[in-house]
Amino acid sequence: MADITLTRDERRTLSVLAFLFFRMGLEERAGRIYEALEELSEPESSDWRFAKAGQAAVAVEKGDGEAALAAVNAALKSGALSSKEATLHLIKAQALWLQGRKAEAEQARNQFLHLAGNRMKDDAR
Repeated sequence: MADITLTRDERRTLSVLAFLFFRMGLEERAGRIYEALEELSEPESSDWRFAKAGQAAVAVEKGDGEAALAAVNAALKSGALSSKEATLHLIKAQALWLQGRKAEAEQARNQFLHLAGNRMKDDAR
């Protein structure tokens, strides 16, 4: 981790900026911000997982299933996930699909649907 410490507002601002760049199709810029967020976050924290998920999403968008899978697997192995992080399984499904690993992609998609379904039930309460 770098010697720089970001405030909560600075982390949020960078996260929003990375997401906006990604949505605008500026994957290179988004990827650089996600890499910086990873470097400036406590390893295996929720901020770190968010940065890894962003890197994985950028890699999927670029068609790089191998890089996407490496990033999403790192995020998935980083400890207990909240139900809000179910999308990691969807990104994993996309990465596996890009690699032609269709059966594994379907399993990851089903895991996402299971977790997302449970989350939606919890949100409805």
